[in-house]
Amino acid sequence: MPERVLHAKPWSEEDEQQLPKLMRETAMTQFEIARKLGRTEAAVSNRLTVIRKRKQVFGAQSSRRTTGK
Repeated sequence: MPERVLHAKPWSEEDEQQLPKLMRETAMTQFEIARKLGRTEAAVSNRLTVIRKRKQVFGAQSSRRTTGK
């Protein structure tokens, strides 16, 4: 029996901007947000991790630029 393969749809710029906003400004759980965006809870959790890591990397780079280090 062949394995079931799930094909994730790419994250749009709009979804990626909406995700942290929904987490900050609503009392929705990751599961509820996933349903709203048509994704799995794992996809939402993983994307939040990507966004946080990206923010840490780019945030650290921009702070170095402003301090001249």
